[in-house]
Amino acid sequence: MAEKTILVVDDEKSIRDAVTFYMKREGFGVIPAKDGAEALEIFERSHVDLVILDIMMQGYGGFEVCSAIRDKNSTLPIIMLSAKSDLVDKSLGFKLGADDYITKPFEPAELVMRVNSCLRRSQAFVSERSSGNGDTGATIVLGDLVIDTRTRQVTAQGKHLDLTAKEYGILLLLAQHPNAVFTRQQILDAVWGYEYYGSAGVVAVFIRKLREKIEANPSKPVHIITEWGVGYRIV
Repeated sequence: MAEKTILVVDDEKSIRDAVTFYMKREGFGVIPAKDGAEALEIFERSHVDLVILDIMMQGYGGFEVCSAIRDKNSTLPIIMLSAKSDLVDKSLGFKLGADDYITKPFEPAELVMRVNSCLRRSQAFVSERSSGNGDTGATIVLGDLVIDTRTRQVTAQGKHLDLTAKEYGILLLLAQHPNAVFTRQQILDAVWGYEYYGSAGVVAVFIRKLREKIEANPSKPVHIITEWGVGYRIV
């Protein structure tokens, strides 16, 4: 993998310096930012391949920065850092578009593993999208939902949808096996990868995000159906 540049955002200098050290030791280029405002300035003027983003910061917090980045780039990998392990924080982070979440204190090796995992998934997504070689080379039509796997373009109710890599991955997995029920763990393994050690509960967050985009009425879904106590299927 060619050298990648990582934007490291944390208002604690000791954490920022430590993460910078470990990333550079792994061969990554690093751009440090001391707060959210500086991070957004760097994002606007510099190319970065991944963002490591602290949640609790003065001024622009991590959630605000994550949301601002996602408004302009739906695929840039974002890993959120926080001293909190509260599930609500994690759910909000994922809802805003974070790809992964790691709680302080953390083992450097675990952070490096998650960075590499996010970059591999992102690189595969971009390569397939730019080459036009979709997963099946065909168009999947499910009612008003249309998935062009050659270009990875998705439309619903005739409108183009801007999906993140994981949202597209979940949708494609279900769409290629209509009516088949997938458990949260099966979706997690297929889309996040076996090296992901987070909770399978993140799948529910992304299913909700997908429904908000593809369903005419997300509270009464007609495409992605919940099989209570089991998982999800698409019809």
